[in-house]
Amino acid sequence: MSLIKGTLTLSKYRVIGSLPDNFRDFFDKQIKLFAFRELSIGESEKSAGWTSLENVLDTDFEYANYLLADYLIFSLRIDRKIISSSLLKLKILEAERKFIAEKGKDKIYREERAEIKERVYLSLLKQTPPIPSFYEICWNVSQGWLLFGSLSEKAREDFEDLFKRTFKLTLQRFIPWDTKHMDSQTAERILSVNSSNFSSSGT
Repeated sequence: MSLIKGTLTLSKYRVIGSLPDNFRDFFDKQIKLFAFRELSIGESEKSAGWTSLENVLDTDFEYANYLLADYLIFSLRIDRKIISSSLLKLKILEAERKFIAEKGKDKIYREERAEIKERVYLSLLKQTPPIPSFYEICWNVSQGWLLFGSLSEKAREDFEDLFKRTFKLTLQRFIPWDTKHMDSQTAERILSVNSSNFSSSGT
């Protein structure tokens, strides 16, 4: 894991919202409630949940191994089943040809074609092994910031959604020059520079 060893690729967030008084107990309950669960052999395309940072197979967090001083460190695991569009197209054509031969028809109606497509897709989905991805998280609770181990837009959207559902808190992507989160003196200087630049460009 790159938070422990290796190169880091990170997105930084501000954590927006009030923490409950018993936040440690709340966190322990919620991270276990939304821990990663394996995809069933059914029809699901994606499964996402939290795991231990040190051992991605550990979803019990039995010894609160996510605690490190004032930091919470854990991982997001996302398993996806990806079906090749060309494979899907080929299997649909094969299924349609078989359907015509068995039914003795000259054509397939729209409803029949849609039914065949759905059946083939679900069949392939059940046969396709999921591809796992792991993303590291480091959350400084007292200072209200968090690091997420990816720059991928899709991964960040999945993470932001699961984080909000799990902890009832909102993530705001970090903007270094956001004056709302600076000390008043620095914010005033930046605002005055921006104001003077705007005035100069207008003359």
